[in-house]
Amino acid sequence: MNKNQRSTREKNSPVSAHTNLSADEINILLNELQVYQLELEMQNDELKVSYATLDEERAKFVGLYDLAPVGYFILDYLGVVEEANQNGVDLLSMSKQTILRRRFQSFIAPYSWQDFYNFLHRMQHSDGKQSAEIKLTLPHDQIIYTRMEGIAISSLIVTDIKYYITIIDITESRGAQQVLRETKERLEMTLKASATGTWTIECDANKVFLDTHSSNIMGIGSWTFNGTIKGLIDLVHPEDQLQVRHHLMSALNGLKEIDLEFRIVINGKVKYISAKGHEIQVPDERMCYAGILMDITDRKKMEQEAEMLKNGQQKLILSATLTAQEKERNNVSRALHDSVCQLLYGIRLNLESIQRINNLKGEFKNVNELLDQAIRETRQISYELTPSVLKDFGFVAGIKEMAQRTSTPHFQIDAYIDSLADSLDAEVQLYIFRMIQELINNCIKHAQATRAEIKFSFINNQVVIKVTDNGIGLKMDPEEASKSGAGLSGIRNRVYLLNGKIRFSNTKKGLAVTITLNIP
Repeated sequence: MNKNQRSTREKNSPVSAHTNLSADEINILLNELQVYQLELEMQNDELKVSYATLDEERAKFVGLYDLAPVGYFILDYLGVVEEANQNGVDLLSMSKQTILRRRFQSFIAPYSWQDFYNFLHRMQHSDGKQSAEIKLTLPHDQIIYTRMEGIAISSLIVTDIKYYITIIDITESRGAQQVLRETKERLEMTLKASATGTWTIECDANKVFLDTHSSNIMGIGSWTFNGTIKGLIDLVHPEDQLQVRHHLMSALNGLKEIDLEFRIVINGKVKYISAKGHEIQVPDERMCYAGILMDITDRKKMEQEAEMLKNGQQKLILSATLTAQEKERNNVSRALHDSVCQLLYGIRLNLESIQRINNLKGEFKNVNELLDQAIRETRQISYELTPSVLKDFGFVAGIKEMAQRTSTPHFQIDAYIDSLADSLDAEVQLYIFRMIQELINNCIKHAQATRAEIKFSFINNQVVIKVTDNGIGLKMDPEEASKSGAGLSGIRNRVYLLNGKIRFSNTKKGLAVTITLNIP
């Protein structure tokens, strides 16, 4: 610096030794310098506090960074690891020194390299967070599945990019997903092979979900089913709708299990459906049920065929038993008529001969009366065992003759019989005659009745038989009465053979027994 330059600088300097300042100006300048010094000291104190706070926050961040439940990695623009937290180190099963300054690509499984490069490329060219599922190779060739999320940040000073990446081990989750997928596939195969579907009902929302198999079983499409409980009930056979509705209402009132069998009609054909399920727990405490739905039409047909076969066998056995009984009745009746009655007649003729020869008039009066009573009762028993009028003159005449023969001054029987009854098969006529005969005998023995009425008619291709009396009625359950006595049991057996039904009704006037038979 030359003399002229130094002279010029001294002239321009406010505190130059050659500057002529008054004492007041110097005091003002000193005060200003003291103020500047105080301000700088205060700013220095604030900076110290800020640095201390920053160190505390940094310490907290470091603690959170290392203890975070996910792995954190910072990579440079080439993918070299600059920093890793403790969870990330543990994830890779290596020491931190081994991981740092090493390209992260070396931890990537070969068949995931392309996915990783695409992940870095998306981060580099996007401002938002990116994610990817990448496989990592650990020591001893162990493979793990990870989910990576990251973002690329450019430095303010240099143009280099750093990648901030979080890594979560999802190996167990992927394994569970794989098991779930395989289980679902097996379930789908099982449901398809077994003609079984699944269903879900959300009671609170009034929603019903049927899977594809269930829809196919029910024979419905999305356009025919509105997905509501009412819509489901409308698909059910009218005769089963009340049962299904009652069962679903019971479920709403606390029933935990659903076990239903009902019918549906598809294109005029009846299908039998079985629905089984139970209540399931859902997060928002909604009432939901889930279960399976099966087509049991074939099973029902087999059960019905088995039941028909069983009924057929039972009917054959019962028919054979009743036929044997009738045969035995005929034998006993013939024996009474041809043997016992003839013997009684012979005894009476001999007694009459003795009376004439010995001129005895009153001595054998009681004996003759007893003989007459024995002959009458024997003939009555013979008739009841085998009503000849039924064979000789038909069903109508047989019933009317029985009513007339059984009536007394204290017990009157009226009979109203459709004349078409004579057109029935002879075996059917005999079964019906035996039922009416037993009912009338019960009136006489137990009802304390003075009048009975027999009605026989054809209504809607059915035979309807009604026997009423004005007695005391049936005092016990018909089922119990059937077990305790052979009479009602015999009636029920014959009704069963003729595919009929029997109903006992106690009325104010007495007992009414109605038998309905389905005879081809």
